Amino acid sequence: MFYPFEMEQYLETLLGERDPLLREMEEQALKETIPVVTPMVGNFLNLLIHMSKSQAVLEVGTAIGYSTIWLARAAKETGGHVTTIDMNKDRLFRAQEYIKRAELSNHVTTLEGDARKVLKSLDSIFDFIFIDAAKGEYLEYLNLICPLIAPGGLLVVDNVLFRGWVVPGSSFAPKYDRMVGGLRQFLQDLASNPNFSTTVLPFGDGVSVSRRIDS
Repeated sequence: MFYPFEMEQYLETLLGERDPLLREMEEQALKETIPVVTPMVGNFLNLLIHMSKSQAVLEVGTAIGYSTIWLARAAKETGGHVTTIDMNKDRLFRAQEYIKRAELSNHVTTLEGDARKVLKSLDSIFDFIFIDAAKGEYLEYLNLICPLIAPGGLLVVDNVLFRGWVVPGSSFAPKYDRMVGGLRQFLQDLASNPNFSTTVLPFGDGVSVSRRIDS
C-alpha cells in the first residue's frame, strides 16, 4: 500500500456500492487469502476496456474470476469476449461458477494450464491483455504476449511494485530477492521496449499500463 489504508477505504467509497456477487467474491478471497485485484483496480480495468472499446481480451491469471467478471462486464458492452488462463483446476472451476452466476458464460472462455505453455499455443490477436499471475514469471510472459498484442492494443499488469519493494534501497526478507529482482527487470524491460509506451500507477500493488505503438 502506497498511501494510508484510510485513503484506500475512502477511494473505494467513490466507486459506489458493488453488487452482492462481487462483494461475496471479495469476502471469500479475503477469507481464503486468494489473491485478487482490489475493487479500484477492477473498476480501472472495466473503465479501460470501455474507453478503448477493446473486444478481444486476454487475462493471464483467473483465480476465482473476480477480475474476469470486471473485464467481461465491460467486454459484453463492447461486443467483445474474454479468454482467461489459470493452472489451478479447483479455482478455475469456482471461477466458472461465479461467471455463470454473473450471466457472463457466453462472454468468457476459460483455459486450464500453465500460461507459459498456453500462450505459446494461441494464434489469436488481442487488443487488451491483463496479467495478474505468478510474479516470478512476468519476464517470461512479456516475451510470450508481445506477438499476441494488436497494434494500439493495451497491456495491463498488476502487482508490479510488489509492496514498494522494487524501489532500490527497500528492505525485505532475503527470500524475496529473486522475485523483487525479476520485477525490477520486468519493469525495466517494459519501460525500455520501443514497441510500447508505458506508465506505472501506484495504486493497489502497482499497475503498469502499456500501449503497443508499433505496426
